[in-house]
Amino acid sequence: MKTHYIKRIAVAFLLGCTLLPGASCNKEYINPSAGSVPSVETNPDALMTLCAGLQRRYSIGRQSPFYCGTVGGGYSVYALYTINIGNTSEKEVETGKGAITLNNSFVTQMWTQCLLLRTEAETVLSHLDVATDPGDRMGLKAYASIFYAMGMGMLVQYYEQIPLVNGVNATFSPRAEALKKVIQVLESADTDLATTAISAKFLGKVPPGIDAKNTIKALLARFYNMQSMITGTYNTADGTKAITYAQAASQTVKSEFRFSTATPNPVGDLAATRNVYGAIDSSLGLRNGLAPVPANSDPRVEFYISQTTATTYPLKAFALNNVASYPVYLPGEMMLIIAENYARQGQFPNAIVALNAVRTKKAVDDIYGVGANQSPYAGAVTQPAILTDIYKQRRLEMFISGQELEDSRRFGRPGPNQPGEERNRNFYPYPLSERDNNPSTPQDPAI
Repeated sequence: MKTHYIKRIAVAFLLGCTLLPGASCNKEYINPSAGSVPSVETNPDALMTLCAGLQRRYSIGRQSPFYCGTVGGGYSVYALYTINIGNTSEKEVETGKGAITLNNSFVTQMWTQCLLLRTEAETVLSHLDVATDPGDRMGLKAYASIFYAMGMGMLVQYYEQIPLVNGVNATFSPRAEALKKVIQVLESADTDLATTAISAKFLGKVPPGIDAKNTIKALLARFYNMQSMITGTYNTADGTKAITYAQAASQTVKSEFRFSTATPNPVGDLAATRNVYGAIDSSLGLRNGLAPVPANSDPRVEFYISQTTATTYPLKAFALNNVASYPVYLPGEMMLIIAENYARQGQFPNAIVALNAVRTKKAVDDIYGVGANQSPYAGAVTQPAILTDIYKQRRLEMFISGQELEDSRRFGRPGPNQPGEERNRNFYPYPLSERDNNPSTPQDPAI
């Protein structure tokens, strides 16, 4: 990745593109030789504006990581289908395998925007001392850490290797190394948040909705959960830390991306047109005996999609329209992380307790209204059987969360071209823009 000017371009873009309605984002006004970066790096208010811009880059627009990751995850496991095949990028990702071209917008924009997000977050984290007020400094550190982790964490889920630093012809590193760095950043912020609160001034500078303290704990649970399987350390400290952080993330405090007509929810915006994508069927795409029978026996299906017709299943809930809020994490995700790690450690009674907390949960008992209302687990008390049900519950509880592709690999579900395949690729190819400019780019994964 050639990044002679990536830092200045990223910062200049964000300073001109705050979350205020009517802000202009014409890249023609960017001057890489201008002195915008030093002014940001020496001004705490400018760094706060940069933090607000992190959320915009991550969550606003059809080219945002939020859109590409959320919709791409659904397509990758056959949970979504393209209504109008004129939406070429969406159709390629739905088909998967060799149909995904190297200039596909999902492949290109997810890669580019996540790396820019990382650069911007690192700009903030490298200049925390500019803020003399401890609460202001804590806000900068917490929010930059969150979006650093979300951008890098998304790359980990969709790409086989990732460059960990910006630079000309940057080398690539394994996913485990990227996760290690993400966890270090989050744990540093978590430690500081235990003793220092974010200032009211900072909170007034960034969009409302994200609870930093609980989000950082939830992200640590999520990424320790991924790391424990990638590195095979679920029986040691990593698996235990995943459980600990999942238990610490609040079940009763919302942390969410909030949208408006000026800054719309891109997933809900396009879902509401009923011309781009919808759920593929009434079982949320679950295969190989995992679908609820009948589909309406699990209220989460009706929570996430409309079943008013027999052929189309429009999205609801967090993708209902362009102003619907989208959770950063769900309480059910935390319980299923606990269940998964106990199951992998062979602690089956504890795993079943956590699993049943999701299976038997009623909508009125969930802060987002996600309720399964199922009977307690009654399957075999074996690791394969319990993990299979945990995977099923993740798919039903966390529909189009953006984690589907990682989940499918982690739980060993049938891959592309295998009997009963449940995903259409293992990893995305690297974008053409990277390959053309960086000879260190690895070979694309076969599928």
